[in-house]
Amino acid sequence: MYKIKAIGNNAFLIGFQLTGIETVDCEESPLKAFEEALQDENCGIIITDENTMNLLPEYFRADIEAKVKPVTVVLSTKETSNETLRNKIKKAIGVDLWK
Repeated sequence: MYKIKAIGNNAFLIGFQLTGIETVDCEESPLKAFEEALQDENCGIIITDENTMNLLPEYFRADIEAKVKPVTVVLSTKETSNETLRNKIKKAIGVDLWK
């Protein structure tokens, strides 16, 4: 079974820790945290926040967004995040759940 990892700063991770989701505090090195998660064969979903994503190099963000496994979900306050999530789910499972 695939696992979920949440990557971000301590304030972002508190809720995920309470639910038992594996968390990675990446305040020192976000790039290293993501590289390790991507190498984990058992990781199916990475949850992060917009601030953490913006700390990553542009080329790396593009690579993460193109991957099907693990799927990276970026939590954001922007309305565009809903459309991004929709596209990622559609790409991962081949079905548009919003229809």
